[in-house]
Amino acid sequence: MNLFRIILISALFFVFACGNKADSPADKQTELDASAITKIDSIGQKYLGSGLDVMGINIAIARHGKLVYQKGFGYIDSVRTKPVSNDQFFLLASISKLVTATMVMKLVEEKKLSLDNTLFELLPDYPNEIQAKKITVRHLLTHTSGLKDYAQVIDSAYIKTGAEPVKEDYYQFFRENDLDFEPGTNFNYSNSGFRLLAMIIEKLSGNTYADELDRIINNPSGLSLKLIAERAADEKTTSIFNFKDGELVYEPHWTWIKGDGGLTATAGDLALFPFYWSDGTLISKASYNEMCTPAKLSNGVHTGYGLGVRTGKFEGEKCVGHTGGNISTWAVMKYYPELETSVVVMVNTDGSPADALIIEGFVSLAMMGKSVPDLTKNEMLNFEYQPYLGDYKTIRNLYYGSRDMSVVKYEDDPHLYLYRIPNVNYTKGLKLYYKGGHEFAYDEFPMDRIIFEADSTGQIKALNSYWNGLRKGGMYVKYDQ
Repeated sequence: MNLFRIILISALFFVFACGNKADSPADKQTELDASAITKIDSIGQKYLGSGLDVMGINIAIARHGKLVYQKGFGYIDSVRTKPVSNDQFFLLASISKLVTATMVMKLVEEKKLSLDNTLFELLPDYPNEIQAKKITVRHLLTHTSGLKDYAQVIDSAYIKTGAEPVKEDYYQFFRENDLDFEPGTNFNYSNSGFRLLAMIIEKLSGNTYADELDRIINNPSGLSLKLIAERAADEKTTSIFNFKDGELVYEPHWTWIKGDGGLTATAGDLALFPFYWSDGTLISKASYNEMCTPAKLSNGVHTGYGLGVRTGKFEGEKCVGHTGGNISTWAVMKYYPELETSVVVMVNTDGSPADALIIEGFVSLAMMGKSVPDLTKNEMLNFEYQPYLGDYKTIRNLYYGSRDMSVVKYEDDPHLYLYRIPNVNYTKGLKLYYKGGHEFAYDEFPMDRIIFEADSTGQIKALNSYWNGLRKGGMYVKYDQ
């Protein structure tokens, strides 16, 4: 699936090969025990070594609203003179979407808008009236609007010209592009919806996005989440690097991003954010629960994504949060509500074999006192496999491409196999281990899951991928729909 992730799994697997506690539920004590701290330290060190080519990382864990672990590894500058420290700012990237969604929910509570308001009602100058009358705030928050992702076009123009996009550039993009699907009928991860939500926040509040961020998030919590535009020149803000052709290349900050990305924070502040988000400080507990409830399509298919929130389960523990990044993941914020524990991994290097989401998975295992799962343990071999067979297609996306998948079964083998179409290497594909409830695992990334989704009649209609517990990737819909 992803060679970078395979390399990282191999590099870090040794940390969990021996000396683990039994796979029992993690203790809910406030502090981490010494063995967990030692193990997480080892993960952070390994993350920088073994040819993984990452400049800097910060890991933070909070329990019951208190930081119990935070440590930096590596550097924030290209000449390696500034070691990572806990007061430095890293990019949230798309974790900003969860923050934007929280701001929207606050405006809903203040009766300034409704989740069922249309774009036509909120942004009457939106350039496509037919689209605007169909698309609601809920569609924007859940990536079910059908809007094409602006990033490939507008980001490319910025790279070429250096001219920061303005509102009319986005509107021109929406004017020229049809919807990928009718709102509410499919899922396609899109930055476009959250850029529009930032416009809505500013229009309805009469304030800048930055001012509303302070009013809704920072002032009530005491945290300091800020746009990169405010921190790009701050000496405590990490530089960004890209691993290209075997070398680390410095990249300039994109200071114009807002709504779908563009926020910065320390790892410690980001680890504390879920507690203020969930305890009624920022928004009501009812709004928090609504955000964490996965959306369903018009046919009843479960998307796995809530209102700006990736949902899932990691080794038996419910989790919510978000990821952020580009080619490889820069940042992960995962919250385990039943454990009242959050885990954050922030990285300043893109395109490297070291994926922050994978690292977060190992850190979470250490925090819970668990080992890498043995997929053959409790595997279910006798199940009705026929409903899962077939070809699955996805919508082209900047991040996830348009390669379709096929699920097959071979004679005299109880497992199903998943491979991409076309199967250019003519491999059997990924062996899937059935775990019950439409859920499957596979060897390459034993903490990942593939979950098949049924419609309101119980028929399998799609599959979703969950990387280390969190909903990730596009939705793959069965060809026969």
